[in-house]
Amino acid sequence: MKKTGQELNSIFSVAEEMVKNNGEDCYFYGVNDDDFIIASFDGCGGSGSKKYENYSGKTGAYIASRAVCGGVETWFKESNKSVELPDYIQKSLSVCKDYADKAGRIMGSLGKAFPTTASIITGNTGKSKDLLSISCFWAGDSRCYMLDDEGLHQLTTDDLDGQDAMSNLTNDGVMTNVINASTPFEIHFKEVVIDHPCILLTATDGCFGYLNSPMEFEHLLIDTLVDSKSIIQWRILLNDRMHQVSGDDYTLCVAACGYKNFENMRSSFNNRKQYITDMYINNSEDVNALWEVYKNDYSKYL
Repeated sequence: MKKTGQELNSIFSVAEEMVKNNGEDCYFYGVNDDDFIIASFDGCGGSGSKKYENYSGKTGAYIASRAVCGGVETWFKESNKSVELPDYIQKSLSVCKDYADKAGRIMGSLGKAFPTTASIITGNTGKSKDLLSISCFWAGDSRCYMLDDEGLHQLTTDDLDGQDAMSNLTNDGVMTNVINASTPFEIHFKEVVIDHPCILLTATDGCFGYLNSPMEFEHLLIDTLVDSKSIIQWRILLNDRMHQVSGDDYTLCVAACGYKNFENMRSSFNNRKQYITDMYINNSEDVNALWEVYKNDYSKYL
């Protein structure tokens, strides 16, 4: 890790497929001068379950997450970003659809052509040594988060019908907006300026959707961090823990910013780990009542 003010310290991903070579998640992370990006995508296997002969029998969801990921990567690597990110995404979808249409592809009424979620964070550490400016782009139920010594904060609002982070774990909400090549969709956007060290994350629902509460997801992140001696070990522990609990493909991209070194980052979460363990993990009170307390800080950036 570099010694910096609010600059990027570390960046990595944790990802696993449920079925080898057929996972419908995808990710990209990178650094370009003072800019960095973390991005996670989850192809929607229900509405995008149709397989395409022209794409080696892969599903539309499989193709969508990779095509959109490629469009985002190309956009990020362009030295002059005169074209907006949604335009790159639309172009990648158009290429997918045009090629598939050669085989006479017709979508059913319940299906979508090449559907995928997206959660993307871009950051710039060069504008001010004391401030971190980030931009969040998203669609669907993949999420952008910030983790700091006050806990986990969801930065993006799920495109789900009437669900919050807790209720969505038990109620299968209807997706109200998803990237796809057959119906209109929206790429949401927001900017956040951060004046303290933090860890930024983008995650597909395989990371958090199989836990009992958002508090458990924070505990998983912090517990593995505090128990690690290096970024590499933290990445390994994160993957091991998610492998144990997830019932789906999962993808987590991580960018740590503003810490002096790994020990500084790890130790800054010691008190928070103890608090969340005592208050939320080892507490026998009803989990929904605990959520009512927890959600105020968790949701303060929404």
